[in-house]
Amino acid sequence: MKLLSFEVKNFKGIGNLSLFFNNTPNNEVYTLVGINESGKTTILEALNYYEYNDEKDLNKISNAMLPSHEDIIPIKNRSNFNDSIIIKAVHKLDEEDKTDLIDYIEKDCNFILENSIEKIATIQTYKYKNSKFEKMDSSWELPLVGKNKNSRSKKAIEIDTDNWQKVVNHLKERMPKILYFPTTLFDFPDRIYLNKQSKEYKDEFYKDVIQDILNSLNEDLNIQEHIVDRIANGTSNDKSNVQQISLKMGKQLSNVILKEWSSVLGNKANQISVNIDKDEIGVYVEFLINDDDGYFKLSERSLGFRWFFVFLLLTQFRGFRRNENKQVIFLFDEPAANLSRKAQKQLLKSLEKISNKCTIIYTTHSQYLINPNWLEGAYIVTNKALEDDDEGFVAHNTDIEAYKYREFVSKFPQKTSYFQPILDVLEYVPNELDMCNNAVLLEGKNDYYTLNYFFKVMLNKDDIILIPGMSCNSIDNLISLYSGWGKNYIVLLDSDKAAIESKKRYIDKFGPLVNNKLYTLKDINIKWTKTMESILPNNIKYEIQKICYPDSKKYTKNMYNKTIQELLMKNKKISISQDILDNFEKIYKFLISKLK
Repeated sequence: MKLLSFEVKNFKGIGNLSLFFNNTPNNEVYTLVGINESGKTTILEALNYYEYNDEKDLNKISNAMLPSHEDIIPIKNRSNFNDSIIIKAVHKLDEEDKTDLIDYIEKDCNFILENSIEKIATIQTYKYKNSKFEKMDSSWELPLVGKNKNSRSKKAIEIDTDNWQKVVNHLKERMPKILYFPTTLFDFPDRIYLNKQSKEYKDEFYKDVIQDILNSLNEDLNIQEHIVDRIANGTSNDKSNVQQISLKMGKQLSNVILKEWSSVLGNKANQISVNIDKDEIGVYVEFLINDDDGYFKLSERSLGFRWFFVFLLLTQFRGFRRNENKQVIFLFDEPAANLSRKAQKQLLKSLEKISNKCTIIYTTHSQYLINPNWLEGAYIVTNKALEDDDEGFVAHNTDIEAYKYREFVSKFPQKTSYFQPILDVLEYVPNELDMCNNAVLLEGKNDYYTLNYFFKVMLNKDDIILIPGMSCNSIDNLISLYSGWGKNYIVLLDSDKAAIESKKRYIDKFGPLVNNKLYTLKDINIKWTKTMESILPNNIKYEIQKICYPDSKKYTKNMYNKTIQELLMKNKKISISQDILDNFEKIYKFLISKLK
């Protein structure tokens, strides 16, 4: 069963908000991007507030406790709220779900189902009066029509109430499991106490993690009987049995976590040892990392290692439990936000690896946690409380909205601050700026992306280094550098008035240094008297633009260039006429000939 959509009304700072997870069939990662205070965390909290989530203990940790009913009242209506908070989730049944549902209804309800159930919707309504919570009503959009198994009547009827409720309870067991991992959860304790009654939900949660590790050994082990009681007995046999368990746990953790750590980070994997003992507080489990210099506590390792250790521990053991076939939805709030750029990129690789068996929804405002291949599932989160720059953040004006990335760029192209992390990725600084030979210096980044795309992706030519300048009249520094270092290069400018004037200025300034190095588009084709952009007709550019912005009403230079950038990053080919390809083939051959 798969979550298709989520709708929220009147939840904290959310007025009306919808998220859709069904229009990107090959994508299971959804990124919520936005500036600070935009409301990204509130959206995750609303998702986690879903009543049929069986992992709510995750949210009752430290300052990330599950909000009370009063805490989720809309911010601007807290003085006297007399409305309802509504959370609606729609799920799609796969073929296995459908077959299971039909069989269950027939065998356990003695009812022959005649209508097809493609999807189900659950609606939770939290009712308030005078800002006091009164009750929560739950309803399902689940019509079950058919006939009783032994009935001779041909008339279709609805299933009776008792059996309908049995079906609902059965479906709950197959509904996706939502796991919210707030940042505070990654502060992993050195010792996890197994027989200490704690009021800290975090302590209790990590005890469950230990049980999950035991379950993964497939030996029907449990904390109380096979660890705590044996430690309490203290016999040599019991101690030996506990030691055997600790060895198996360490081996399992090493196989699962360090193997993953090594594949993602490329680091040498050593070994994780598990120590089970007791002190004056109680029986505890601690993890030790066996390094070349000895054994180290987790807290003694680097921040990056600790973060990834906990991340892999939670996703691999807490997330994918034994004998569970339900969809898992991981919610991460600003994952790895305090880690280095390298660590964040490594996390991106790890998310990509686990997304083949789960759904991931995460918030970020870091460009290092943006994958261009996931932009179909990216949402831009905005908050009207931030829109008046003169007044700063105004809590009373809070209204959190989420737009699909492309929809937002089409509607609000000027609000770049909200999707700046995505721009930072798409408009990357090319790493060819390390004084490579055989370079073509270009007027700017748009020429760079256009030629790079058609050369590398469409024509499979990657033997020319393209270097973007700032404009046609500001390539002086690049010319000086390449000439000074004795590197082979040429300059390709447009053929408009500004380019012609710039070419003349470069000749006057550099003299013989730029002999046979300055060219314009007109040198390639006498008919190309304008800019690189004009080589493609506007109608063709509009068709390309619609690949990424299908709802755009007309061609715009901004959206077209963003489309080219994204197509280049994704290495995605497009269908285009041969005459267009011939034009870029002609440019390529000209540049190659001049470089030689």
